[in-house]
Amino acid sequence: MYYRGEALDFLNMLLTDETAPLMRSRVVFSSKIDVERLKAAVLSSAKVVPEIFGHYQPDHNRFVVDEPDVNQIVSEVQSPYSPENTEFEFTKGPQLRLFVIHHGQYDVLQAFMSHLLTDNHGFKEYLYLLARAYNYDDLSAERNERRLRPVINQLTKQFSRSHHKIPTTSMVKLPHYPGINLRHGGHVMLSSSQFMRVRRIAKAQNVGISEAILAAYAKALQVLTGHTTVTLPCPIDLRRFTTDEDSVQVANLTVNVFLTIKVDIDASFTTLVQQVHDLLATERSRVAFLYRLSNLQKMNHTMPIKMLRKMTTRWLPQPSLRYTNFGVVDQQQLQFHGLTVVNCVFSGAFHCSPAMEIAA
Repeated sequence: MYYRGEALDFLNMLLTDETAPLMRSRVVFSSKIDVERLKAAVLSSAKVVPEIFGHYQPDHNRFVVDEPDVNQIVSEVQSPYSPENTEFEFTKGPQLRLFVIHHGQYDVLQAFMSHLLTDNHGFKEYLYLLARAYNYDDLSAERNERRLRPVINQLTKQFSRSHHKIPTTSMVKLPHYPGINLRHGGHVMLSSSQFMRVRRIAKAQNVGISEAILAAYAKALQVLTGHTTVTLPCPIDLRRFTTDEDSVQVANLTVNVFLTIKVDIDASFTTLVQQVHDLLATERSRVAFLYRLSNLQKMNHTMPIKMLRKMTTRWLPQPSLRYTNFGVVDQQQLQFHGLTVVNCVFSGAFHCSPAMEIAA
């Protein structure tokens, strides 16, 4: 059985030369998870998202599912095993890997999902679906909507197709520190009081929290590199343009706009945040990505993949710096029966230094 890929699935395939296009979630439980129940939940969720068992065929832009084997997805390991250094072969194996790491009296669940199958929002949706399946919820009425065409149709109703040229990125060069080059992910947790302070400031300026984080990222790069102009990709979730809100959307429905931010050393941080907000508002209003997106959709259904790959790589920006916004994690939907979630962290792909990605 095979399932045809969408245009944005193929677009992510073009970014796989140096790193596996994946997303990661690390969930720490207060006690032990039922592994057999987890395997049953994976099988149940596959009735909604069968592509999790498929390997990706780049020459046909499709997911091929042979005989589903849940043991290819769920693995039990003992601490201090680190699945971060696992080689993920999404063209040969499944699009989902779950590692249950046993730590004495409690377990850690690390989930890795291919970016060929879905984006950051879709990754969260799948984990919510998996939690529902683990809780024995009835998923028989659920369906997964992966098509890009309805979103493009909705976009063209709201906006005229812009022919503005999407600028290629002139990223700053990060310093390369010699040493062992391992995949590494670190994270910073804000306290409740710290987060509320950020939230109050963002609300006072009538901007999103993610815009404040993106401004802080730009400022950090300016301090690190000395460059006063940085270009950063900012993700826009196309789901807000779709009318199909009742279905599951484990799909690639995110596009990047590129913000060229001029960081004035003497300006206040609130001024920088406002600049990021204004730049993003401009990019959203002109919807420059729509022209390319609709053309890519047409080519995906009419042009041979080899030719499409050759044409797309000419204009596809491949920035060494990436920014992923996972948004709010719904604690109520990420509840596994009988388990308490102690800690939960989402992150993007691992990159070879000096390339890097920040995930908020």
